[in-house]
Order: sequence, then C-alpha cells, then structure tokens
Amino acid sequence: MTSAISVEDRCIDAFNNLKRSRHVTTVLYRLNDDLDTLTLDFEGNLTHDELLKFLPSAPRLVAYELCFANRDGSRKEAIVLISWTPWGASAEQGTAQATCYAALRNQLDGVNLFIEAASESDLEYNHLVRVART
Repeated sequence: MTSAISVEDRCIDAFNNLKRSRHVTTVLYRLNDDLDTLTLDFEGNLTHDELLKFLPSAPRLVAYELCFANRDGSRKEAIVLISWTPWGASAEQGTAQATCYAALRNQLDGVNLFIEAASESDLEYNHLVRVART
C-alpha cells in the first residue's frame, strides 16, 4: 500500500449531488483492493435505518444527510461524514481507512459532523442528533 491515497472524481461529484439533490441522501465510498484509491460504492436515498442495514462488514466511508427536528421544532439537516471501520477489519484496512478519511475530510466542503464508527451503536440516530445539536 502506498502512503498516498487517490480519490476518484466521481466520489467528489457524488458528494456534491448529495448537497444539492433531494434524491440523494447517502453516498458510500470504498477503498479498492490495493487500498490506494477511493471509489464510489453507492449513491442514493436511504433512511437512517436502511443505512444501518446497508453497511457491509468491510470498511466504508459514508456521507449522509441527517435530518432531525431542532430543539425549537424546526427541521434541521446536517451532512455527516462517517468512517465505518467495523470490528474485525485488518490493521492494514484500518490504517488505509484512517488515511483516506483524513484526505476526504480536507476535500469535502460542507460537512457538519465527523464520526468514526466501529459498530452500529456508534451510529444510533439519537446519538447522531445529540452530537449534531451541539
């Protein structure tokens, strides 16, 4: 594995679609088999529950539009960038995932919340809302 990880242009394009389209709420990214290129894995509209069911047992990066009610009852949206590194990922996968997450954080404009998750409980809806409100 090289220390530099490239990000395909499609990854940035998909994130920009998420920001401007009501039809895209979720973008999943994955590292290729050589762990040196971030590729687009999924772009579409998932509810929070669907996202949790959709997450594979392998590491992914996820851009997700979290919708919730603000304390005053108004509708609020926050874009969350999630590093999904489930228990059981290899050390090499974990290192590549962390490097890629840092690189993507610097390339995506408009992310409101950054989350590192190893289990579904780290992505529990009410937890995400509490963090987004702070």
